[in-house]
Amino acid sequence: MSGMSRRGFFGTASVLGLAVPVRASFQPPKEGAVNRGQVYVKLGPLSEWEAQLGFALDPPVREWQPQNSEDKNVVVFTGQGYRLKIVFVHPEARRATFQFHLSREYGEVFTVHSYSVRSQLIFTDIYRFWDYRNGPSETDAEFTPYVRDLASGENYARTYAANTGIPLLVCSDREGHNRYAFGLLDQVEATGLRINTFSLGLAPRGEGLNFRFEFEKPVGYALKRSELIDGAYFDAAGDDWFHTMQRYTDWAERAGHITTLKPPPAAFEPIWNSWYPLGFNITQESIGRNAEFCKKVGIKNVSIDSGYQNQLTGGLGTSQEIAEFADYTGDWVAYREKFPDFRMLVDHIHDMGQLATIWVALFMLGKKTAAYKEARGMLRCDASGKELDHLCPCHRDTPAYLARTFLKFAQDYDLDGFWLDFMDDEHSPCHSSHPHFTESTGEGYNACLAAVRDALMKYKPAFLIETRMAMANINAKQFANVLETIDMPFDLDVNRSLGVIVRSFSQGVATKIDPIQWHIRESDENVAVCCATVTLAGVPVFGVDFRLLPESHLRVVAAWMRFYGEHKNELSQGEFRPVGFDLLFPMLRVKGSTKTFLYVGSSSTTPVSVDGSNEIYVINATSGGRVTVFLDKIGTGQWRVINRNCYLEQVSESQIDVRTNTFALDMQISKGGLVELRKANT
Repeated sequence: MSGMSRRGFFGTASVLGLAVPVRASFQPPKEGAVNRGQVYVKLGPLSEWEAQLGFALDPPVREWQPQNSEDKNVVVFTGQGYRLKIVFVHPEARRATFQFHLSREYGEVFTVHSYSVRSQLIFTDIYRFWDYRNGPSETDAEFTPYVRDLASGENYARTYAANTGIPLLVCSDREGHNRYAFGLLDQVEATGLRINTFSLGLAPRGEGLNFRFEFEKPVGYALKRSELIDGAYFDAAGDDWFHTMQRYTDWAERAGHITTLKPPPAAFEPIWNSWYPLGFNITQESIGRNAEFCKKVGIKNVSIDSGYQNQLTGGLGTSQEIAEFADYTGDWVAYREKFPDFRMLVDHIHDMGQLATIWVALFMLGKKTAAYKEARGMLRCDASGKELDHLCPCHRDTPAYLARTFLKFAQDYDLDGFWLDFMDDEHSPCHSSHPHFTESTGEGYNACLAAVRDALMKYKPAFLIETRMAMANINAKQFANVLETIDMPFDLDVNRSLGVIVRSFSQGVATKIDPIQWHIRESDENVAVCCATVTLAGVPVFGVDFRLLPESHLRVVAAWMRFYGEHKNELSQGEFRPVGFDLLFPMLRVKGSTKTFLYVGSSSTTPVSVDGSNEIYVINATSGGRVTVFLDKIGTGQWRVINRNCYLEQVSESQIDVRTNTFALDMQISKGGLVELRKANT
């Protein structure tokens, strides 16, 4: 079947001349250029990072005058009727945050053309640079050795917004320890990141890696405000990148008043998704039969992807298919020739004790839909005035229209969840003459998602709302209770690594990797490795046509779904972390109160702590049949050792006497199987 990943759709559609929104562009500056009209203040408490804060305002500020303050952590500047108050917090050495409040006398409204936070450092131990965007195949992994390109003089620019990415960079050493993290508080406005190298004036090629960082916002539009509030995060404390990301997330949510949409228990049920095995070629029969197989193997969420709403039967592999997809998306009803009675299908799924969730593209409105006539006035326009096929999030009627439309869709078919997609470019400005309730594309986007969320949660408090990278970000946690990775069919290792990235900032919501897929002639052992990967990386999710699989594959899936069901609380709520630092994160640990689960995906492993555990599960997801792993803080005493094959059937049992606090486990374990260690007398 011809097809294309959702990740590649927008780029291809642009080449083919379709009406796809133009991104708000953030480009590297020309040599010697300065930001238009920005006037900077130096941030004394952050002098070790040469930090500065600048504004381009209307009315303009010619110069900021410092004011006396009795509190060393509070700095105040004034100028041309403005008052800028900056509050610094230093929770520990080499970690600091600040928040600023900018206002005018008598609460007068002013225009923010741009503002930015700058910093620079001389690096001696930086190996990799991380920022959250779309990921592979363009970048091979979220951690990439960009420092080499930057050191040779290349400029770097990225754009982040409410609907894409996270305004944070992390620079790590070769072991994954953070050497410098720099991020912003506000997760809503379109934000640009620039990185440039600089010289100390000695020998530019011999000095090492010297970088200037600058976050600037808003990108592509101006803001009118009576008060402007934002802040920044600085961290050079040296902890590992995963915990650095978690600390930044905690700060951004707490200081930014972001309330996470709590996932219901249903969010942690295993999922089957139709896109990879079937594409657009889905029917009432194919979905119904796969749902029956899902019931058989223990999968409780049937996720119906795109194709139910149109006549297409292929993928997105041709210009004609892409055009038809865009033209006919926007009427949120099932296409009768494929689904004669879609409500009956959903009822059948419910009767089997399963959930029915469905793919939607909130903002898409094709010109051949029935809804086009009603909602055309809300469509976005590009700078030339050309009508696009996405609704403007800043139109005053869009939030209510989306809430009304998708509530009706959910009610008509008694749905249990939506998979939100195709919101990648909602941060680019709309140039239509229609009325806007805000100039901020981020505020408009959030208002739309909030309206949809509120309507759906009132209808069903346990309604599932999920979205993918890079829309799955910190901002999205207010509106989606499930976050997932980008399309990554057949690439088990990269898929897993992206799941680790998403997991690093997703505390409080459910996460999953892209649906796992394998060939129908795959070995049972390799199928078990796939099942183990989705089970340890988040909520298990599958993208196979169960009608085509041999009985042995079904047996493997059923065994791993029983394992997940038995340990679901620990696997979904336990402490998750990658062990060691590798681009693909081949070793994972999930630690509950008394259980530890170790996913071993490589023959090269790092010692891992299992302290306080009475049960330890070591899962062999390597390419061989032997696992060696060092278990730190295991505690002395007798342990039962149960060896299980890829079907998780017991093949042997033995006992070991651990006499030191670190135990080297070296065993033959079936690929896709596990060894279960149980402490005696517990």
